[in-house]
Amino acid sequence: MRWLGVLLLLAAFGAPPGDRTARDPSAAGSSHGAAAGDLQWWTTHALDKVRPRDRPRPSGPIELSAARNEFEPLQLVLRAGVEGLEVAGATVSDLLGPAGARVAGDQATVYVERWLRVRTPSSVEGEAGEWPDALVPAHDRYAGEKRRAFPVALQAGRNQPLWIDLYVPPSTPPGDYRGQVVAQVKGAPAVEAPIVLRVLPFTLPSTSSLPTSFGFSGISALRQHHGGYSSDADNQELSRVYATALLRHRISAHGGSMMPPEWEANAKRVSLRWERYDGEVKPFLDGTVFGDGEPLAGARVTSIDVRTPPSLPNPESKVLYWREWVRHFEQRGWLDRLFLYLWDEPSRDHHYPEVLAIGREARQAAPGLRTLLTEQLAPPLGDVVDVWATPVNCIERRPGIDPYCEETVTRREYAAAERAGRKVWWYQSCMSHGCGIVGDAPTFSGWPSYVVDVDAVANRIMPWLAFAYDIAGELYYNTVEAYNSERSPWDDQYLHGGNGDGTLFYPGTPDRIGGRTHIPIESVRLKLIREGLEDYEYLVLLERSGNAELARREVAKLARSVFDWDRRPEALYAARRALAGALAGDRHSSLEASP
Repeated sequence: MRWLGVLLLLAAFGAPPGDRTARDPSAAGSSHGAAAGDLQWWTTHALDKVRPRDRPRPSGPIELSAARNEFEPLQLVLRAGVEGLEVAGATVSDLLGPAGARVAGDQATVYVERWLRVRTPSSVEGEAGEWPDALVPAHDRYAGEKRRAFPVALQAGRNQPLWIDLYVPPSTPPGDYRGQVVAQVKGAPAVEAPIVLRVLPFTLPSTSSLPTSFGFSGISALRQHHGGYSSDADNQELSRVYATALLRHRISAHGGSMMPPEWEANAKRVSLRWERYDGEVKPFLDGTVFGDGEPLAGARVTSIDVRTPPSLPNPESKVLYWREWVRHFEQRGWLDRLFLYLWDEPSRDHHYPEVLAIGREARQAAPGLRTLLTEQLAPPLGDVVDVWATPVNCIERRPGIDPYCEETVTRREYAAAERAGRKVWWYQSCMSHGCGIVGDAPTFSGWPSYVVDVDAVANRIMPWLAFAYDIAGELYYNTVEAYNSERSPWDDQYLHGGNGDGTLFYPGTPDRIGGRTHIPIESVRLKLIREGLEDYEYLVLLERSGNAELARREVAKLARSVFDWDRRPEALYAARRALAGALAGDRHSSLEASP
């Protein structure tokens, strides 16, 4: 129990007074520092968005805990007191554990955090200035190439954070492991930051227990990577590598290359050729993207969308076309993950008749073709919708606040639809930050959000809330929305009133990051979404072990409602400690972590 005592002691350190972005340290890592002449450094956890002028943190070791088959991030922050210092590189040593066991250093990925300059804050909770977001890897996990993350020139009086992802292989014996992050700094002694990693005695699944469907467009990606539509091959390659990036973060994509199977159709017959389409999606549906020995080996996508060509000649051919999709997916064993996206946020006054017509055509095609609609429960459409994907803002009434939703349908009002076999998903949108509307602070504050300029817990809390509200899946409309802009996503991601709304990546072109191949550059926010999905696995494992009451009690302490949850990192990490202690069978640690 000594390790827990250390973590609880570390959690007593507070953020410097008046520092908005500094947060209290917690079980997944604590803010620490050490001086070395003209160079200061400290380590901190993933929920600390360290900005350039934040004050240095206190000193001490960093303590982490992770299950097997889990990623656990930490940050090493460097700050020069004089000009002329340069970070030449950083590596992670092997972490040595019990009886000669080790977590190899090559299981870690080192990134340099880049700043996004926020000029227009994301509504009432945003803040202008530089925010850490893009993560440029020293060596990428997609092509295995060295990238131009280092060297990094340090500017006097400014922080430079490095993000380190540690991965714990499934075969790792539980126990305490020790190693270090070493940063080579020209003009100063090397930084050697000690790490203590506690590997917990349980394993997370590779495939997310919470179904997801996050949008991606290969056509949009081509605009930033190649200046426009260069070729079908480039489209498919970018779609593959971005879908791989999402799956490595436990997320499934919809959209992809946007290329349907090759087809021929008339009113009486539809013929599809599946070779090209299957070549794109089969590894993700069959779980062969990541092989044995790789992180998340065997991970499969949890959902996939039907690609319907707009040029089908008539409704009859559309029915036949969808019928062929159902037949093919049944043969492949994929049908349980297929859905037809009926409409995006239909207007009750203008679009319901069209939605109803499309839904009836889908029912005519095949009862097994699941339909999804981004809308609150609407009885006129009840017979044609299988998955109701509601905005997170529209599932609970907020006392004293005028709702921005066309209608608020509370969670319990979906009960009858669920008894009939329907599912409830949700999504967060610009309603979390105001959609460009300013001055209405109560309406657009307190929601989970994926924008850059909010605290990190807001980026991570959605899966906790999904567990609390018994939500069956999460949709997100896009991950490359800013790629459609004339501006570079590296310079500006302000869209729909939010910075990073609909954009979780940066285009990793060789001219910007080095190497020969094009790759997606992940964001801090994408990492935090992954962390939330891993938190969700703790909750599900605990529920399946017969401890659902404890899991729900910890979630309730953290989140009182969808718009009222604790934004302090130490509160989230305390809940994680309690879940981990219970899963590890350590009743004492569970009680200590959950006063």
